[in-house]
Amino acid sequence: MRNFFSRHKTLAGVTTAFCCLILCSWLWSATASLRGEIDAQRDTEQNHYEVLGYGLPSPWRHEYIRLLKERYGIHFRAVALCIVSEDVRAYADNYNKVSVAAANRRFSHDVFKECAEEAERGWKAKLESRASTHE
Repeated sequence: MRNFFSRHKTLAGVTTAFCCLILCSWLWSATASLRGEIDAQRDTEQNHYEVLGYGLPSPWRHEYIRLLKERYGIHFRAVALCIVSEDVRAYADNYNKVSVAAANRRFSHDVFKECAEEAERGWKAKLESRASTHE
């Protein structure tokens, strides 16, 4: 009889742990957008500016990242490539919403648009230059 109760306690413990794991996993996912906002708020209050990226990168992304870092001290962190989970997307989007707004307020203009446009122009100029030398 003692062995019977011992097995049930073990089964109950495993079931409880599994349920807690499922609940914690669900809560972590459900709070992704809120965690993104809170993390960005904390970072920007400490003058740490960062933008999170996911998806297929543009051909000029390397230059964009360089310009953000050199001109404004803004870091870029890729959090996913083409396949992005819903919670990673929610976290990144809400982090960026807070971080981008704070950086633009600090520098008094849209530094992300400025750097993206300049990086794209530079990339296109290189393509045109290469095309004209091969003709």
